[in-house]
Amino acid sequence: MRLDIRHWQLLDAIGKYGSLGAAADAIGVTQPAMSHRLAEAERRLGSAIFERDGRRLKPTPAGQALIQTASSILPELSRAEDEFERTAANASHLIRIGIAEYSAYHWVPGFLKSLAFSREKIQIDFVAAATREAEATLITGKTDIIISPARSENPALDCKPLMGDELVLVTHPNHPLTAKPWIEAQDLVDVDYLTYSLDALPGFEYERFIRPSGIRLPHMQVVEMTDAIVEMIAVDLGVSILSRWALKRSIKQSLVAPVSVTKQGLPLTWFIISRKTDRKNDVIKTAADALQQWFSLNES
Repeated sequence: MRLDIRHWQLLDAIGKYGSLGAAADAIGVTQPAMSHRLAEAERRLGSAIFERDGRRLKPTPAGQALIQTASSILPELSRAEDEFERTAANASHLIRIGIAEYSAYHWVPGFLKSLAFSREKIQIDFVAAATREAEATLITGKTDIIISPARSENPALDCKPLMGDELVLVTHPNHPLTAKPWIEAQDLVDVDYLTYSLDALPGFEYERFIRPSGIRLPHMQVVEMTDAIVEMIAVDLGVSILSRWALKRSIKQSLVAPVSVTKQGLPLTWFIISRKTDRKNDVIKTAADALQQWFSLNES
């Protein structure tokens, strides 16, 4: 290898902060030392990694590829060190699980009680940050397994179906739309519609239901947390289209009511996602297999 770990740290820092000064502060070295380190890296590689763009450093095409590699390998190295320290201290293996888009943890007690392996040997934590940045937490090592209602197309990740679900209109139990066996898009024109994102996510209600209808929702409000959306619906401050499974507890407690979307419904598939680099990690595989088994028996 021509570059040392300090060079990879430099590439990652400049890629994140865009200037030598900010990158030097992030790493904890002086700016002259940072400049010397960059010159040394470019000398070792025989070509420029960055070019000047005013006060900022803009990566060359080849430099951009190096930065992407640095942002990928450094979290892996850090995670390997953490894992070594836990193993060396005879600590349990830590598996971090996140749920994308929804704060849906009603299933966790049943899952943990079902585990055949000793939780003294495998500790499972749940990471709230994955709700909004699911794939990013996997790539950076903040999570090891993600449960997501969206298929991942990232070539660095493994994505397998976990369970079937359905997108439903969620309303207050006394809302007039609960009297309908199903809704059509036109039913949403005169209601206050709550959404956790204005992005047209592939496979979700906007792409599959609202956009094809040609209607416009004039009363739309963005509420970035699905928990908050449910609380607002429960006091009749709007409606939304959400996962039936994720709202299982709220529906069972009659805090909100589900209504089918179209006569055929809007099926939704949940996926279990992990890093391809962990395919041979027996601990992560054990936890993922336990999730697959529990969901197939209890949530399918």
